[in-house]
Amino acid sequence: MSLCEDMLLCNYRKCRIKLSGYPWVTACSHIFCDQHGSGEFSRSPAICPACSSTLSGKLDIVRTELSLSEEYKATVLAGLRPEIVYFLKLIFLAFMVGPTCSASANLDNHLSKIFKKKNKK
Repeated sequence: MSLCEDMLLCNYRKCRIKLSGYPWVTACSHIFCDQHGSGEFSRSPAICPACSSTLSGKLDIVRTELSLSEEYKATVLAGLRPEIVYFLKLIFLAFMVGPTCSASANLDNHLSKIFKKKNKK
């Protein structure tokens, strides 16, 4: 099992299983297990079940493989300019950290509202 497989959970609200195999990734940076991706994205127009974004572009939904070969991983970025590799790294980090930061921000906002209400009393 790869590092990505250990960290990624299905973003379908009632699922949240650990991802493996061939998950579905959206342009809005959500990822779904094969079962929910196949079901949700077979409709047209496709709507992201996590954020309700319309996914109408050809590459807005991609079914990908998590278990890439070591050979592929070693060569996939070969020949790219360093700034492109750096940009791809930033996109990856935003994808991996983004949902966590968003959830944390939502929790912070919710707690702030609760404390403000209690302080007014």
